[in-house]
Amino acid sequence: MDEELQSLMALLESHQEPGQRLFNACEGTLYPCDGLAMAVLDRSMSLLKGFHLLLSNGGFVPGAGLLRMQLDNVLRFHGVVVSGDPHGLANQMANGVNLNVLKNGIGTRLTDRNLVKLLAPANPGIEEIYTNASGYVHLSGSHIGHFLTRSKIDSQGNRLFAIGDDDEYMDPNQKRHLISVFATLTRCVLHIVQQWANGRESHGTSEELAARFKHAL
Repeated sequence: MDEELQSLMALLESHQEPGQRLFNACEGTLYPCDGLAMAVLDRSMSLLKGFHLLLSNGGFVPGAGLLRMQLDNVLRFHGVVVSGDPHGLANQMANGVNLNVLKNGIGTRLTDRNLVKLLAPANPGIEEIYTNASGYVHLSGSHIGHFLTRSKIDSQGNRLFAIGDDDEYMDPNQKRHLISVFATLTRCVLHIVQQWANGRESHGTSEELAARFKHAL
């Protein structure tokens, strides 16, 4: 598992390229969706470091919670970018409006479920990842399952219960799978930000954005 974790940490440096590309495309002047993109990169780096720290120290359960947060980066930023008005939605978010009450260009509310459906056609496994990862954010059967997996059956058939803060009772392949999924989601974050940097001009020239938004970020 050490090799997988080392490969994951190598992605930390990879955040610099899309960030620099976006900054160059903006010529240093960030408008709402540019700022949201930078915030996504910032959050992604923090989540990656936290996930690595947890999985290196027996923290599968909280690590799965951080995976759900990285998935949130993918779902929400993708939803904003393809909404038809990325800067407008990002501007409302910056002013405290929750994304799940906002709508895209065809009138669909940007709830988590709708964002998953939006991404699912090109990413068939995303719904299963969303469902499983959400089970670690909210108290659910996943946590009961981990508690029971930690227990043992003695020679008389009695179950010996225990609680703990490690993941040594788990199959190492489960940990490797979690790391692999987190790495995939991180690459998705980088890809979507890169896409935004490459295509942001189609959502307004510098002059148009300056006229629309009185102040850049």
